[in-house]
Amino acid sequence: AVFENDTGWKLFDRGAKSIRLTRDGEVVKRLGEQMIRSVDQTIAQMAREIDGDEIRIGYAPSLAGELLRRAMGRYSQIHPRVRITIADSTSEEMLAGLVDGKFDLVIEVRNNDPAIFWHTLREERLVLAVPDTHELARKRKVTPAHLDGERVLLLSRADYPGYWRKVTDYFRAHSINAKVAGEFDGIDSMRLGLEAGLGIALVAKSAHMSDGVKLKQLDPCPDPICVAVGQRVDLENKAPLEAFVRELELAAE
Repeated sequence: AVFENDTGWKLFDRGAKSIRLTRDGEVVKRLGEQMIRSVDQTIAQMAREIDGDEIRIGYAPSLAGELLRRAMGRYSQIHPRVRITIADSTSEEMLAGLVDGKFDLVIEVRNNDPAIFWHTLREERLVLAVPDTHELARKRKVTPAHLDGERVLLLSRADYPGYWRKVTDYFRAHSINAKVAGEFDGIDSMRLGLEAGLGIALVAKSAHMSDGVKLKQLDPCPDPICVAVGQRVDLENKAPLEAFVRELELAAE
């Protein structure tokens, strides 16, 4: 009421049993939320400049967990004042995070987005993950024919489009008729599905699996996935970011 009196704007229609925003109220709400977000971003920027640099990274654990662990260990010894924050993210979250400034770097499957500059880290081979009780766990050689009719677990098409394309292209190229038994939002939940015997899956060779899951090479192998670190092309490439990208490249070697 005080704000309405000060501005002369009527923000609410007040009924006997209800209250709703007026058109003026909707405008104040929308622009006010924008103003709050801007203030929060400015405060975060102040904190980074006062307290020291910060690198914010989105990553896919199934592809980059080990790379990131090694790079962070070396980097923190050389640059102790730079803070590193990481977030386990889907492809969609990473790309959106780069656009809105939530992330400085993302590590995932390289794509052709012209707004992102990519540093290729390595090509990741896909292998077959099977429960250790599955008959394929005892095969010396696994071919596409062995996958026909199997129940397959996949990372979500919406969250991991690069992975999805690689796997489905391989199945299509070899005329594999398999049933999708489940889609998962990350490698941890997929691992649980494998351990429970829900099906088999194609995963990155570097993906961490439990003793109850065996990794088998396929013959022929699926085309590898290009793992890369990406950053926005329209932002200044600051020295702390350049140094961290270099540590990632060294870790990938």
